[in-house]
Amino acid sequence: MNAAAGGLIIGGLAALYAGLLLSALKSRRKGRFRLHIDPFAVLLQSQHMWERISPWLDKPRMSLSLLNGGYCSHERLVHWAAESLGIGYTALTIMGVLALTSESSALLILGTILALALPLLRAKELLKQVGKRRQSIVMELPELLSKLLLMVNAGENVMRALDRVAERNKASLHPLYVELRAALERLKRGESLVVALEEMGRRCAVPEVKLFATTLLINARRGGDAFVPALRELTRQMWEKRKSMARTLGEQASSRLAFPLTGVFLIIMVLVGSPAIIMM
Repeated sequence: MNAAAGGLIIGGLAALYAGLLLSALKSRRKGRFRLHIDPFAVLLQSQHMWERISPWLDKPRMSLSLLNGGYCSHERLVHWAAESLGIGYTALTIMGVLALTSESSALLILGTILALALPLLRAKELLKQVGKRRQSIVMELPELLSKLLLMVNAGENVMRALDRVAERNKASLHPLYVELRAALERLKRGESLVVALEEMGRRCAVPEVKLFATTLLINARRGGDAFVPALRELTRQMWEKRKSMARTLGEQASSRLAFPLTGVFLIIMVLVGSPAIIMM
């Protein structure tokens, strides 16, 4: 790698960061200043840059919304995007310095690839977190339904039974119970049952929870003896869903272990066979 070209690239990166840093310090608000985030947040918040990058942030916005109670503020999205950009910039700068000192253009190319790949990997990690959240809700929903069915069969009012389930799990940070408590709080504030349950289904973003909310709404509108059989059938379906998901997760875990076990087997074969080969 040409030293002059490498020095020009590193100088350009340093000058860019210095300009962003000065702009961030001028517009600094109260609170902790983050060197790897705030300068890039200034860059992203410029109107021209935001118009260009905003369409690429639709999926991260949806993921952040699902992970944060159904709402993603502009500030939260900018923070996430600025942190991703800062990580990519740091990787590019470090690899650029290494490329300059070792005079290797391959390191600079690798740094460019890392700078592009790391934000994409962070977006993929968000999707993975959303998937885990949905799995967690689906796995816990049969437990909630079973408790509710037990109380209703014992003669408890449906809403009172939901209150008791939420009270017993008031310290739980599980997303299903968090959303259930939020829905009951909205009811206590005077919101209608329809709005509270629809909001719960939307915030969970899981079809099974929406089906549960619909079952409760039908009971509230029609009443009668049809609710308990409907709840019993829904509980059975959710347990079957949980069993199916557990089997799938077990198969995935087994397939992930296959490659490491193959590697261990090959290492053992080499260790066992190498003395015999050496003695030949």
